[in-house]
Amino acid sequence: MTSLLEPTPPPSTARDAALDHIEYVPPTAIPLPAPGPKTSANRMLKSAAAVARYSAPEALRYVRRRGRPASEEVDQYNPAVRAVRLAFGDLGATYVKFGQFVGSAPDIVGEQIADEFRSCLDAGPPIPFEQVRWIVEEDLGRPLAELFAGFERQPIAAASIAAVHRATLHTGERVAVKVLRPNMEQIVAADLGVMTLPVRIAAEQGFDRAMDLLGFLVGLREQVAEELDLRNEARAMVAFKEVLAELQLDLLVVPRTYPELSSRRVLTMEFLDGVPLDAMENIERMGLDPRPYVRQLMQAWILTADRFRAFHADIHAGNLLMIPGANGDLSAAKLGMLDWGIVCRLDDINHGMVHLILRASIGEEDAWDDLSDHFMRIQGDSLIEGFGLTHEQGRKLIRNLMEPIITQPVGEVSMSSLFGSSDDAVFLATGERPVRRTWIEQLKHNRRIARTNRIKIRDGVPEDPTQRISFLAAKQLVYLERYWKLYLPEEPLLGDHEFIKKVLRRS
Repeated sequence: MTSLLEPTPPPSTARDAALDHIEYVPPTAIPLPAPGPKTSANRMLKSAAAVARYSAPEALRYVRRRGRPASEEVDQYNPAVRAVRLAFGDLGATYVKFGQFVGSAPDIVGEQIADEFRSCLDAGPPIPFEQVRWIVEEDLGRPLAELFAGFERQPIAAASIAAVHRATLHTGERVAVKVLRPNMEQIVAADLGVMTLPVRIAAEQGFDRAMDLLGFLVGLREQVAEELDLRNEARAMVAFKEVLAELQLDLLVVPRTYPELSSRRVLTMEFLDGVPLDAMENIERMGLDPRPYVRQLMQAWILTADRFRAFHADIHAGNLLMIPGANGDLSAAKLGMLDWGIVCRLDDINHGMVHLILRASIGEEDAWDDLSDHFMRIQGDSLIEGFGLTHEQGRKLIRNLMEPIITQPVGEVSMSSLFGSSDDAVFLATGERPVRRTWIEQLKHNRRIARTNRIKIRDGVPEDPTQRISFLAAKQLVYLERYWKLYLPEEPLLGDHEFIKKVLRRS
C-alpha cells in the first residue's frame, strides 16, 4: 500500500479508493429539553452559591499570603480565578466544558488563568459508584460481575459529562469504561439557558469578547447533544482508527472499542496508559522526543479534514497521551488520541476553505483572494456596517489576521488574534491604532460594537453551521498551537510545504 505521506502516484479515477469502504455514520443528537423557569432558577442559584462558597475562603487565603515575606511566595495566586475554577468543578457539566477551553488556551486567557483551569481537563465530581453500577447493568443487561472480571470503584477520570473507570475483562484485557452522568440532558439544558441569556445581552450591549463566547455556547448545545449518546463516539473511534491505519499515520493510536460492552450511556474501550502531551518534564524523563508525534498529529488533522471531511474537534492536552511501547520500548511509542465525542464534519463550503488555507500557506497568491471573499460572504455585513470598514479593508483584515498564523514561526505569533477585540480588527484592516478614548468616545465605540453584534445576531451568525465549524477549527488550532510552542516554536504551524503540496495534488 502506498502511504499518503509518500510521493504522489499518477491520478486515479477512484479518488482515494482506499478510504471509500470506511463508513462514518453521522452522529445522532439527544434532544435537549427546554428547561422550565423553576429548573433554570435552581441552576442559577446553585451557580451563584458555588461561587460564593469559595470566594470568601479564597479571599482570606489571599490576604494571609500577602502578609508573608516575598521569599515564601510559592506561586502567583488570583483568589477570584481560583474561586471560579473551584465552583466550575462543583457545578460540572457545561461549566467544566467551558473550563476545558480556558485551560487549553493560555494565549487567549493568559498562562496564569489557563494553568488554574487545567484541572478541568480531567477532573470533576465523581459519580456515586452505585449509580455507575446501575447504569452499566441497566444498559448492558447483566450483572457487573458477569460483564467484567474486575471494575475499580474510583474513576481514573471524571470530566464534564462522564466518568471513566478502569476495568478488566474476563479475558484479562485492561479496559476503560466511560459512563455518562445521570440526568445530563436536564442539567446541560439548564446550564445553557443560565449562561446564554446574560452573554447574549452582553453581546447586544457591545462587550467586546461576548460575541465569541455566545458562538461558543450556541455551538455547545449541538455538541453536547451529540455527546449524550456514546454510540456516536464509538462509531467515530472505529472509523478514525481505520482511517489512520489507511493513511499510515503509525505514530498515532485510537483505542479499540468493545461493541458488546457498549451502549448509549456506556462505552468500553482499550485502556491506554501514558502522560499528557504537554507534560514536558514527564516526557523528558521517559526519554521520548515528542516532536515527530506533534508533526504527525497536525498531518492527521489536515488529512482527515481533507480526505474524510471530518476531524477530531477536542484535542486538548487531556485527550492526548504519550504512551511508551511494551517494556519501555521507545521505538514502539505512540501518541494516543482519546475522547472522540466531538467530531467536526465539514460541509462543501468549509471543505473548500480548508483547501484555500492550505494553498495560501504554500504561497499561492490567488488563494488569499478566494479566502477573503469566503469570509466576506459570511461576515461582511457586520464588518462593513458595524466597524465602519470598506469592503477592501474587510478583505485586508482577513489576510492580515490569518497570514502570520499560517506562515510565520509559531513562537513569533499568537493564535489568540483569531479571538481578538474590535480595536485589533480595525488596526489589522486600516493600520491605525485607536487613540486613548474619553468616556464619551468609549461609549460611542461600545455602541458601534453593539450594533455589529446585533447585526450578527439578527443574521443568525452564532447559529450558522459554517460559523460553528469555523469556531471549532479555530479552537483546535489554538490547542495545536500550544503543543507547537512547547516543542516546535521555530516552525510555522503549516510549515511542511512538501506535505501540503502532496495533500493538494491528491485532492
